[in-house]
Parts: sequence; C-alpha cells; structure tokens
Amino acid sequence: MPMNQRYYLSFLLPSLFLSGCADAALPQACAHPDPSIRSGDTEVKVYFGCGCFWHVQHEFVVDEMTKLCRQDGNITARTAYAGGTHMDNGLVCYHNALGKADYGQLGHSEVVSMSVPVSAFATFAQTFWDICPKGVRRDVQDIGGEYRSVVGLPGGIHSSLMKDLASSATAKLVPGTGNEGDTLGSDTVIVYDSDHFPAHVAEKYHQFHDDMMDHYGGAYHALRGFADNTKCPGDQSWSIIS
Repeated sequence: MPMNQRYYLSFLLPSLFLSGCADAALPQACAHPDPSIRSGDTEVKVYFGCGCFWHVQHEFVVDEMTKLCRQDGNITARTAYAGGTHMDNGLVCYHNALGKADYGQLGHSEVVSMSVPVSAFATFAQTFWDICPKGVRRDVQDIGGEYRSVVGLPGGIHSSLMKDLASSATAKLVPGTGNEGDTLGSDTVIVYDSDHFPAHVAEKYHQFHDDMMDHYGGAYHALRGFADNTKCPGDQSWSIIS
C-alpha cells in the first residue's frame, strides 16, 4: 500500500476500515511453559520482519502468551524499525507529514523485536518461517525495502542461534550490510547482526494494531497501554489515540 495511504489509515479506528471483520479472540496465557524451554534460561533480544509489522507482532504476541506464559506487561513483542545505517538525531520514525526521521528514507525495514529465552528461540524461528515461507510476505502489495524479510540476531550470521534459524529455513539466509532493497521474489532472508543493526521501537500507535485484513479485538488493543510513547511526530501529534 502506498505509504501515505497506510499512514493515514493507521490512525483510524479499526471499525472504520475493518467493519466487516470479526474480532479474533486473544488466547489465554498458558499456566506452564513448554518443557523444552529451560526455566531461568538466558534471554536473548532478537527481531523478525516480513512485510507489514502489524500482523507479525500479533503472531509473536500469541507465541509469548501460549509458549512462554506471558501476559500484559510481560509481553515483549514490539513493532520496530531495523536494518538501516542511519538515524535522524537519534530517531527512526514512521512516514510522517514532517518528513522527520522517515524509516524508509533512512534505510530501515519494519520488524518485530522481542526478548525470548535462548531455549525458546527455535520455536519462535519456526513461527517466523510459518508466516514468511520462502521469505515471502503475505502483503505483497506493499513494495520496497521497508518490507524486506529480515532476522536480527546478536552476532548476525555468526550467531550461535543460526543453527536453529537454519534448521527450519525455507529461504536462503544472507548476511545483512544495511539499507538493502526489497527481497520479494528472491527467496532470501537477510540476517542482521543486531548489535550493529539494533531495532528501534516504533510509535505507540503502531503497537498491538489491527492488520489491514484482520481485527484482533479489544483485549489485544488494550496491550497498547503497556507500550511507551516515542519522540516521533506520530506519537506527539496523535497521543489522543494511544
């Protein structure tokens, strides 16, 4: 979708553009994590991107709730921007009328960042491949480097987590150098070193947002209350909907 169109739609109440969609129920958080996930395991910060970040975040929120037994403020999945080599006075922001710190112009892509136990990473990697088979996003109408398929790991392609990412991979994994263009049609996923290409958390209004094709319901939207405002123009101008 053209950036200006999606920019303005992102501020509309879900009922205005999803009136024909039924609410999706948010699952109950599990009582006990999967036994394969070690208790007290070291947490690792990672990110995944495959097209628009709204539905990608929802998938990983469900994972956190049903596989890690997290809820409310313990849920770590956040929409974010990553993969660019530039910032604007420390900011990376969504497209905005001021043209300030525009993530696309700065070379970044849309991602979802999160913190998971190392022993749970393989499970989350499998979710990524389920929603991004062969590195192909479902919203192919969104074109450009902002929607490229990416993964961010500490150490990048040399990360100890690569074996878990590669074990279920359905696309070629290539090292990221920053500011890449679209990956659509290339059967590749770019792997960034998150130490050098960190995720920049997106505006509060982009957190726990309905996708253009799915309405996730009030319980999901309420999680936005646990997200922080940024210093980007969107959050400053539209705080009324936060």
